Amino acid sequence: RCFPHVINIAVKSGLKELTDLPMYDPDIVLDDEDVPRKLVTACRASGQRREAFENIIKAGNDAGGWGNPPQILRVFGLLKDVETRWSATFLMIDRVLEQYLAIDKFLADPQQEEISCHAFDSATLQVLQDIRRFLQIPHIVQEIVSAEKTPTLSIVLPMYEKLIVMLKDLAKDLAVISHAINATVGKLEEYLGKSRHTKMYSLAMGK
Repeated sequence: RCFPHVINIAVKSGLKELTDLPMYDPDIVLDDEDVPRKLVTACRASGQRREAFENIIKAGNDAGGWGNPPQILRVFGLLKDVETRWSATFLMIDRVLEQYLAIDKFLADPQQEEISCHAFDSATLQVLQDIRRFLQIPHIVQEIVSAEKTPTLSIVLPMYEKLIVMLKDLAKDLAVISHAINATVGKLEEYLGKSRHTKMYSLAMGK
């Protein structure tokens, strides 16, 4: 199987575990990233809303920036994910967190009262930040492999091993979602274990 396909299976196995995170908040349930997805869908529901959101970003930038220290946000709309592609979920969450100060201000606008219920509390933001850290690792590794014109097994297999090590280290830091990270690691180790018993593995690793 190709590298992106294996990573997709492994990461989605981890994401399926993110359905109950009581140590953060008993009311937080991230079933297939439904919380950020609903927020993005609401904010993008009409051209009017999309334009109003971008105007909020521009106004904040013109006023000196967002946060402390102030930062200038990119004037981009929110990204919808694709349920079959975990990388799209990562990009969706990454964009939401990047622009959340503007999102929060947008949802607080009286004209957006209908969708204000989608604002996140601090616990939900923490969950999403941790999920972003989790997904960022396979995303970066996949980008490195994709940059190779013709990625060979001698390149791909060591990347699997490095990815597993990095995820295991991250699981120690993110105890609350470690079960999800470990589910991904388990799938990767399963595939790598099978690969080690093939002739192609021996040839690729020079054994």
